[in-house]
Amino acid sequence: MISRRDLLFGMARRLRESGGDKPVSGIGADIGAADAAYVRKDFGVARDLYKEVLKENRAHKEARIRQGMCHYHLGEYVQAKDHLLMVCKQHPGEYLACLYLGLAYARREQLEKCMEVWKGFVDRDHIAVMREINVHRALFETGEPLTGVDVAEAVEKALSQA
Repeated sequence: MISRRDLLFGMARRLRESGGDKPVSGIGADIGAADAAYVRKDFGVARDLYKEVLKENRAHKEARIRQGMCHYHLGEYVQAKDHLLMVCKQHPGEYLACLYLGLAYARREQLEKCMEVWKGFVDRDHIAVMREINVHRALFETGEPLTGVDVAEAVEKALSQA
């Protein structure tokens, strides 16, 4: 059993040894820069920075989700699908990965896969987005002619208003 004192001194030692330029968590220095680029909507830079984070830690779920979202915003729907599908398989309850995976499928005119992904979508914080998804799922199930672009644009509009 480690005492609090030993834990504190161990963290301080690691910080001193690293020179203070790397975070003690080991996540990687670029995650903050990547997040800042994402917030600025500089998706190309953010995508590349998230890629660097994932080189250091392949299991970094948030970096993989954000990288997939960057690919989506850049119109790179195949790459977005690949990253987000990996997250959805490992973490089925990740609503952002599920949302953007469905959007990527919609943009690629794969509405059956899109609607399958969105079957389990729940986001109680964004009711308008859920409502829009449910409306399009109902229209799809009743056989209404839909295009993936129309579905994606409607959901994106609801997302931007949320």
